Amino acid sequence: MTEYIVEPPQDLPLSPKVKALRKAYEDARARLDQYRQDNSRYAPKRTLNALDQYVYHVPAVREAEKELRKQEIEAAASGKPLPDSNAVLHPIEAKVDEYKRMVPALEALVSKAQQEYAEGIKAELVPMGLKEAAKAAKAREDWERLYKAAMEAKATLERHTGLFTWCVSAGEMDTRPRYGHSQGDNLEHWQLTEDGKLTFEASQGLDYLGWIVKVPGLIEPNPNQPVTEEFNHNPKPQHFLAKADGFANWEH
Repeated sequence: MTEYIVEPPQDLPLSPKVKALRKAYEDARARLDQYRQDNSRYAPKRTLNALDQYVYHVPAVREAEKELRKQEIEAAASGKPLPDSNAVLHPIEAKVDEYKRMVPALEALVSKAQQEYAEGIKAELVPMGLKEAAKAAKAREDWERLYKAAMEAKATLERHTGLFTWCVSAGEMDTRPRYGHSQGDNLEHWQLTEDGKLTFEASQGLDYLGWIVKVPGLIEPNPNQPVTEEFNHNPKPQHFLAKADGFANWEH
């Protein structure tokens, strides 16, 4: 809408009367767009000619002229009378004339509906603005309350994760090893197994690495730990034998 630099938001709390005006404007706009789309071949088009000059032509007229020329050649070749040019061109020219008249008429309807819609909005700006100001004040109070609760919950979370770190490190650390740059300072990794242990994946995301973990049973073991093959080795006893030449030898 040209009345406003910024288009009216779709969620603007309009009265039923102004909503009806908006629908009338949107319908008029849609009707104009649809007519132009359906009758685009009757609209003037700007193109460049061989001399690099802009010229205008109507696609439907150009097509009709080509068809007329084709019929004239066929008539001349067969010795028949030339076709009636009016019969070929007149219907197209009538549609072109209709397009030239209909588009301005539809544009006028759009402008009229647009103006009525803009004036309807303007009449409701003060009451709408006051309502939105009150809603914004309520939303700000809710935001402050929820933000305060979130900060308190985060402080509680950090306190308990610090106590967990002290336990799992056997008193060597009093705060978790990794503080990231995410909104939750990486505590979004915190996940527990069904039996209440910190999951292995969470421990890796929080940097609870081996040198920190002094107390087993608080963090889930690596579920993908490589399995080492077990085998039995029964070495044959070795016997140390003394020989006459004074040297010794291991016998297997």
